[in-house]
Amino acid sequence: MKVGVIGTSIISESFVDSCRLCEVDVNAVYNRRMARASEFAEKKYIGAAYNNYDALLSEADVDTVYIALPNHLHFSYAKRALKAGKNVLIEKPFCSNLKEFNDLAVTAKNNNVFIIEMDRVTCLPNFQVLKMHLDEIAPVRAVTMSMCKVSRKYDAYKRGEVADVFKAEGSGGALVDLGVYAVNLTTALLGMPENLIYVADKNPEGVDLTGNLIMKYPETITSILVSKNSNGRNEVTVQGENGTLFVDGPAQFLDKITLVKKDSSEVISYEQDYRGQDYTVWEMKRIIDNRDEAGFEMRLAQSRKVLKVMCSARKSAGIVFAADQK
Repeated sequence: MKVGVIGTSIISESFVDSCRLCEVDVNAVYNRRMARASEFAEKKYIGAAYNNYDALLSEADVDTVYIALPNHLHFSYAKRALKAGKNVLIEKPFCSNLKEFNDLAVTAKNNNVFIIEMDRVTCLPNFQVLKMHLDEIAPVRAVTMSMCKVSRKYDAYKRGEVADVFKAEGSGGALVDLGVYAVNLTTALLGMPENLIYVADKNPEGVDLTGNLIMKYPETITSILVSKNSNGRNEVTVQGENGTLFVDGPAQFLDKITLVKKDSSEVISYEQDYRGQDYTVWEMKRIIDNRDEAGFEMRLAQSRKVLKVMCSARKSAGIVFAADQK
């Protein structure tokens, strides 16, 4: 896997660090401003910097692009890369809606390449720990998750500087930015819900700053609290009739899992020696280098589940992105 990085944000820096750990070549970087691209390339020791996207897509030393741009740009940049015969690693959320998702899936198939979401949940070793202990506490009756963190852009927002993450035009909001991790974990463990409702506090720009997503399963009720304008104790609790699984921290980390039963309490998690993004890059590298079609299709199907839930939730709360009207 030989990567070109699209975007020069903090998450892109972290991705490059993960690539180096996983022995993945990062050979190019793109930013529409050449000065930013060159600065990033120098800082992260990348050989080529571009402010022309088509030029990067013509680069022979790039077979995969990593897209870390504002949400509403994911679709257009991913589609151009797929049509150029490049694999795509795309940051969450995958894209704005199911119409865009289906277009990208077809484009990837037609060009014999992969498009994979940077999933920081199901690649974690402790995801498997959580999953395999569900039967031990079954039947599962309730799942609660909290994903609340004041955005580093919130102070600027209050001064009137509205970033894309706070705009319907930017396909933003708390659910798609933070809740995506919790929705991913919930659907990976329990599948698709029978029905759902999302109660959201919307800003004047039309997206959610705080919200609660409630999903109904045949035997289980789940609740996902999200916020970009308040901090909370972010954790996961899975309650069954025969025990409870407590996860310290939010869904994208799963650092410590405690199994509590009537007369016992036991830490059952692994020591995860690496960051979630590291595990993700290892898995993406494995899929692409080995042309693992089954692994690709499984991840694509999971991304579709997540996006379907988020689109239904937005509809429930009356949140309409600009991309939905195209």
